[in-house]
Amino acid sequence: MSITLDFNGKNLAKGKSLELHYLPAKVDGDGEANVQEYFNNYTREASEYGTGILTNALRGYPLVGERLKVPEGFQGLVLQETDKPLSESSDRQLRLTGVFEEFTYWNYDKVPSNGDAFRQALVMADVAQALSQPISEQALEAEITRNKENAKSGP
Repeated sequence: MSITLDFNGKNLAKGKSLELHYLPAKVDGDGEANVQEYFNNYTREASEYGTGILTNALRGYPLVGERLKVPEGFQGLVLQETDKPLSESSDRQLRLTGVFEEFTYWNYDKVPSNGDAFRQALVMADVAQALSQPISEQALEAEITRNKENAKSGP
């Protein structure tokens, strides 16, 4: 099975900027939805939970969320499958339908925290970048010396 991504740099630069919500639910449907009127109008600040925390409801279930930014140096993409595959082993083609810089992350009746798997995945971009940076010999020697000194002065 192969996956073909149908976009180029020009499409990415002029991609339609989207307002995105990550919901803890499966919605069977891929048509247009009037999110502004039937969802966003009911989103409220929930200062009792902390700064930047939002509340809303989906199908009668309370939602608690916050707006998150895409990690620095990355671009959020929304890709749509052009044709439904006939089987799991069929080739697939995806096309760019929009881009985003931030999105609203929602939990059911639970304040988003660093313990959420989704937020941990966003942090992994920073971890990967830190681990891939080259280290000079001087910086490595300085770290070894600092660790030896800490070991000597420790309990």
